[in-house]
Amino acid sequence: MEDIKAKIHGDATSDQIEAIDHIGSHARLLAGPGTGKTKTLTRRVLFLILQHNADPDSILLLTFTRLAATQLKDEIKKVLEPLGKTIPQVSTLHSFALRQILYNSSRIDTLPRPIRIADDWEERYIIQEDLKKVLNLKEIGDVQKLNNQLSTDWETLRIDEIGWKQQFPNSAFLGAWRSHKDQYGETLRAELVYQLKKQLNQSRDFQLDKEYKHILVDEYQDLNACDLAIINELAKRGAELFVAGDDDQSIYGFRFATPASIRNFGQIYQNSKKLALEICFRCDKDILHSAEFVASLDPAHLPKPTRPKDEAKEGEVLIIGFEDQSHEAENIAKKIKSLIDAEDIKPDQITILLRNDRNGSLSKPIIEALKKYSVNVSLTTDSKLENNKEYRTVLSIIRLLVDQNDCLAWRTLLQVNKTNGLGDECIKNIWNYAQSKGIRFSVALQKIAQSPSELQKFGQKIAKFVSEINVAIVELKAIESPIEAINATVDKFMGEGKKKEQVKKYFVGILENQEKADLENLIKIVSTSSEYIEQETKENAVNILTMHQAKGLSFDVCFIVGAEDEYIPGRNTGDKEGDERRLLYVSMTRARHKLFISYCNKRTGQQRHSGSNSETEKRILTRFLRDSKISIKQV
Repeated sequence: MEDIKAKIHGDATSDQIEAIDHIGSHARLLAGPGTGKTKTLTRRVLFLILQHNADPDSILLLTFTRLAATQLKDEIKKVLEPLGKTIPQVSTLHSFALRQILYNSSRIDTLPRPIRIADDWEERYIIQEDLKKVLNLKEIGDVQKLNNQLSTDWETLRIDEIGWKQQFPNSAFLGAWRSHKDQYGETLRAELVYQLKKQLNQSRDFQLDKEYKHILVDEYQDLNACDLAIINELAKRGAELFVAGDDDQSIYGFRFATPASIRNFGQIYQNSKKLALEICFRCDKDILHSAEFVASLDPAHLPKPTRPKDEAKEGEVLIIGFEDQSHEAENIAKKIKSLIDAEDIKPDQITILLRNDRNGSLSKPIIEALKKYSVNVSLTTDSKLENNKEYRTVLSIIRLLVDQNDCLAWRTLLQVNKTNGLGDECIKNIWNYAQSKGIRFSVALQKIAQSPSELQKFGQKIAKFVSEINVAIVELKAIESPIEAINATVDKFMGEGKKKEQVKKYFVGILENQEKADLENLIKIVSTSSEYIEQETKENAVNILTMHQAKGLSFDVCFIVGAEDEYIPGRNTGDKEGDERRLLYVSMTRARHKLFISYCNKRTGQQRHSGSNSETEKRILTRFLRDSKISIKQV
């Protein structure tokens, strides 16, 4: 028994052990930055299985991101695998929703079958572009507003209100969207969680794939009304909830998450246990205290016992005011060069955080200054691959290996490889043919390929295109190993270069982290994730990130650039202003030892047109730091 306890508790602190060992009621764990939330969650899973004898299949650990799910699963696996124990389900809420919907697919008649989730690129460049043409709208932004409104109504549950259809801004959009769903068989990712909530509430036949007795939820403060409704339904079905998070780190107001969810947990789940982690193992004293000042500006925030560890150093925190962005970039670059050379700090332990970086306006002068000092720099905001044609091609081929009738995959291949005259006009003709026959896009494509005369102008070209893809699919399907099939697909459809290796690493990495490593499971993961290529920081380089991207990361040295009222909070007021304050708090607590916060008295040139006061050059320090005790230095 003592040996089992040692495996579970390890070097956990007393407050962590109290949370790990809690049983018998719902519980809320308040966990400030760097207090060991991940350790506590993983050790709690071990406690439930090894000491409480819970069936691993009865445990569900929900996370906000796929990266967090992978990290938590890896930590749990290290202990359970050598003991021959099953790993419980660890997933994002979107992945869990898809899993339950697929498990009940024969009972659901509100979604096209087979269930096919459109990813961000397909939603933007196929679905939205098609709807723009069908509705004769002038700007893609008009479609995006309607699409965003639909997503908003799912996330806020406004869609359940009486008279919702009549109140929707454009009823024709709803009709066109449903028609597109019928022809392409797609479901929007934003709809997944709502559909699970709807089925759990309304369908007597709907069954969960397992009988969940213990639900652990990471980053509870990031859940919106629809997410919370699912958690509540799981609790009603007999699951004991253990939720962890920090109201001061609620920064996803744009998806309608609010700190109220974690603040009001005890009122919703009465007689639940209130737990809190005390020691911040990450930040030095001055950094933590400075960040807590920002958090304390919200009178509604939950008081936490967070304190630095006993051996923590004082740390360094400084606000620096610059004349303009040229002085800012030059001095930041010079300081970073000094940190690397004189203080032997590795470049990848230094980050530069920006509230936003539209068109690279803020990052450009800093990158140029760093390069002048021969400092390697990586702009992580530019690392996405979803718009790369070769990546789109590879992903579509993988989708066809799983389902050869995948309409959006065929459409993508036509759209990104506009060769041999198979362009927009051809796609429109196939669309019209499919509608006239009352069939899906992929079926229409195959029929035309078999009988080219069905579409005289493009028939022969379509037949050649479809034949080439079908031959490639047959060859790739013959490869038994999923990893070898991925590598062969990438080799066949991508040219040499860094992107090729990055795509291989991405897909193979997903396969290697799954218990069931097959292409079908890979597609499920990709479909439910908004993270295409993980936002990894680059080794041996100073990493420039947006503030949102930095959540979950930590660095020895952190520069927060552009801490001006025009950016933080910018035009945001009310609840949105609160999001901005909490975002600054999260950003400050990314730093372990040194935190430098910069602002300019004026921004000129391209930067003049950024921020809320874009008509003038003048800038002022953000209101969230003006009354702080942080030293201010004017340069």
